[in-house]
Amino acid sequence: MVRNVLGDKAKREISKISLSNNTVRRRIDDMAADVCNQVCQEIRASAFRASLQLDESTDIANQSQLIAFVRYEKEKKVKEEFLFCELLTTTTTAEEVKKLVDYFFEKNGLSWMQFQHICTDGAPAMIGVRTGFVTRVKSKWPHISNSHCSLHRYALASKTMPPELMSVLDSVISSINFIRGRAKNHRLFDLMAQEMGSTHTSLLYHTQVRWLSRGKCLARVLKCTRK
Repeated sequence: MVRNVLGDKAKREISKISLSNNTVRRRIDDMAADVCNQVCQEIRASAFRASLQLDESTDIANQSQLIAFVRYEKEKKVKEEFLFCELLTTTTTAEEVKKLVDYFFEKNGLSWMQFQHICTDGAPAMIGVRTGFVTRVKSKWPHISNSHCSLHRYALASKTMPPELMSVLDSVISSINFIRGRAKNHRLFDLMAQEMGSTHTSLLYHTQVRWLSRGKCLARVLKCTRK
């Protein structure tokens, strides 16, 4: 492709680039740092204060990660961007969370004066009345407001369903497990979906941990039945 667009000379130069794991990782790190720098520059240049959303999550390696998203104004439009994902190496207390956020702000030239709102989940470490993260921030920056993440509210609401809806969900999950749980059944379903001209030829597993999959697996079944 490079040869067709730029010629043989460019092809030879491109072929000299190392594609080892370490080289690719360095390039990814460089691009990630550049994107982060651009987002921080846009936050500093914004005419209005930004909003920050934080969530602590544990990955499959039992590592606690603090994920941050930011919403700010740029050229009279609201932008939402991923800000950072950093490891909480020891504990997940409010003190450690604030230290991590403050360190990131200091390293990237940001200040709490550039933020107006914080959105978190309902964990005591985040919204504890005495020593929670939000309380610690407000004690020094009283202009900051806060709210509870609406998605977490939906997650709590979806844990209890009326018997009529639960029976439908149980039937769908049982059917999905029957099809996906056996290779032969999965192949036959895939063949049938192709013959019917269905957009989707595979079903999605439902998982209790990631509650958003509930709607996705039901929507996929509904799309397949319409065919």
